Amino acid sequence: MQTGEAINTERKTNYDGLKTKIRNIKEGSYVIKAIMEEYMDSINQVFEKIKSVQGIANKTNLLAINASIETIHASDLLASFEKIVANNLLIQARILAQILEYDPDFLFQDGVKFARETGIEEFYITDDQGIVKFTNMPAWNNAKLNSAEVLKILHDPQLEIELPATGNGLDSTHFKVVAIARRDQPGVIQIGAHFIKPKGQLAIDGFGVVAQEAKRLADVSKVMSARITGLTNELFTEITNLKQSYDEAEKIIESNLEIAESAKQNESSMSQEEALQSMKVCLINLDNGLREIRKYFRGILSPLTELINIARQTNLLGVRAAIEAAHSTNDKQDFDNLLNVHMAVEAKLAATYIERRPDMTCEEMVPFADYIGVGEIWITDANGKVELTNVAGGKGYVFMNEGQTAPFYRLLASPELVVAMPPALRALDNRIFKYVGVGRKGKPGIFQVGNVSKMYGDSTAEGFAVVSKQIKDLAEQSREIATEIETMVESMEYKAVKAIETMKTVNKHRLETEMYWSELK
Repeated sequence: MQTGEAINTERKTNYDGLKTKIRNIKEGSYVIKAIMEEYMDSINQVFEKIKSVQGIANKTNLLAINASIETIHASDLLASFEKIVANNLLIQARILAQILEYDPDFLFQDGVKFARETGIEEFYITDDQGIVKFTNMPAWNNAKLNSAEVLKILHDPQLEIELPATGNGLDSTHFKVVAIARRDQPGVIQIGAHFIKPKGQLAIDGFGVVAQEAKRLADVSKVMSARITGLTNELFTEITNLKQSYDEAEKIIESNLEIAESAKQNESSMSQEEALQSMKVCLINLDNGLREIRKYFRGILSPLTELINIARQTNLLGVRAAIEAAHSTNDKQDFDNLLNVHMAVEAKLAATYIERRPDMTCEEMVPFADYIGVGEIWITDANGKVELTNVAGGKGYVFMNEGQTAPFYRLLASPELVVAMPPALRALDNRIFKYVGVGRKGKPGIFQVGNVSKMYGDSTAEGFAVVSKQIKDLAEQSREIATEIETMVESMEYKAVKAIETMKTVNKHRLETEMYWSELK
């Protein structure tokens, strides 16, 4: 049987042990507190970085949409080559019809020389039986046109025939033919020209596929980012709840220590038992909260890995887009060159017509321009002052050796030149026009034709190359940021493991406090 002194000594030892274990719990809780504080800082950084990823996805999406639109425009431009050739050949045929109407003797000249002077590649003018009477192809003189489709015009002079372009099967060169009726008498005017179909369509199609895939990946990236944002919001809530659990646990741990410090050696305190029980509940909640948070880290890492993979795929798309861009040709410049050739022919033919109409007025110029299909005609005297035009109020306008008229001013001194300008914003009214000019026939002056056009901008290849680089750069930014987030979340997950391991030690100390308390009761 123990003496009273021995009992007091034993109780003192148990109280000392109890206090030591509570202090150990307190120290362990500090480790967990530091980890939670790091969580709050990290989670705010994740929020900011995921916003950046979403912003990049939005930029990539918009870039891909614009690239798709540019692809459609480029594709339409290429598809319109044949139509542009047809439209310009019809303009040339209509001018010939007008010339014949005012000069029946026009046929009695050297067709080869006429074609060379005007730039017409191939033309045929027939009688009412379809027999060729004037051409630059001598072998066809007095022969009958062999196209049944074209010969329909003899029975229906309102027809304007456009035959499908034909190719030789060896390269991209095609031949286009159009035909209209003569206006001076029954007969056919047929004009043909070769043109080279653009080679960039395959590359443009490939770039279009790349743009669509970039948009799809950007959309997936936005979905993944939204998912990560949602999980991060939930994680933030869990961490906030965990912090509340910790704050409660910290208070109850401190309360347990205070009660243990103030307890008398010969008394057992009911408040101590209640405090220990409360601490047990708080620590269990804290442990469960830490384990729950770790699940969120694992949940975030999965879409993050997918986000990084998407960025890598998008980066590869940027490389592929660059390859397609390199394969595309300068089709927009080819398009402008095509217009240069045909508009020069139209200017020379129209100049030939005006030479035969010395008394023509500006009022008569309007229906003439409307019929042939030319937007504007400007004809100056030897000093560059406009004498004839179909533009209301344009008579008297002076071409100067400065500004936008300067290139055409050279025609006054060198009428053999052909001046062709790319589409440009006209200073007069801010409309976009394309102009080609030649020297007048029969007298000094400028003969200029113009049509409403659009700004073609940089070449397809250059435009696509810029977009390719932007897609690649954005993908690299997204990959870098997503990788940073992944590293942060992995660090947080590692710390969660550390916190859980610390909780195991804390719970061990808690069980030991219960053992000491059972000895004291």
